[in-house]
Amino acid sequence: MRRRLRFIWRYLRGDTPWDSGIVPPEVVAWIAAAERDGRPPGRALDLGCGTGTTSLYLAGRGRDVVGVDFAPNAIWRARRKARRAGLAGRAVFTSADVSRPDFLGDAGPFDLLIDVGCMHGLTPEQRPPCAANLARLARPGATYLLYAFMPRLGRSGRPMGIDRAGLEALLGEAFVLLDYVPGEEVMQPVASAWYTWQRRAVTP
Repeated sequence: MRRRLRFIWRYLRGDTPWDSGIVPPEVVAWIAAAERDGRPPGRALDLGCGTGTTSLYLAGRGRDVVGVDFAPNAIWRARRKARRAGLAGRAVFTSADVSRPDFLGDAGPFDLLIDVGCMHGLTPEQRPPCAANLARLARPGATYLLYAFMPRLGRSGRPMGIDRAGLEALLGEAFVLLDYVPGEEVMQPVASAWYTWQRRAVTP
């Protein structure tokens, strides 16, 4: 709850360096490759969508998108941007907690899941239920694009971030890791990585 209030306050103050208005090049490249391959657009889930930059990009490329963030004022801005762009029917935004057992109910399945900075900010206790929700909502064969900081101390002094081994232990039962690209956050000198996961087939 405290972290949620902190993000609400930062959106109110305009202290949101992550809200750059730029779609991550990695997401753009994946979409371009999918379009070249002739894959149908399908449905997308944008976790930690903020004010909707990536969600609206996906909607503009023909995907039906659900954008989720736990900061309601970010969601309000995302809805306003969707209306102004004429994409409100294709991009739906909701404020919700990804770690709750009832997260999005039966809103799935999704063909593409995108997480740019959501999972790495969760507490260790929140991550397993979040992972279970992702497995439940992802269609077999779905792609999960994940960007995460490596472990470090956040601005509040609370540990945040997660490494490859931690993610494989968390997600490996339901997802297979297809690609791993380590790097560094462009806004600050923090080690990070992009991961491409695929939902495994569901066994009876």
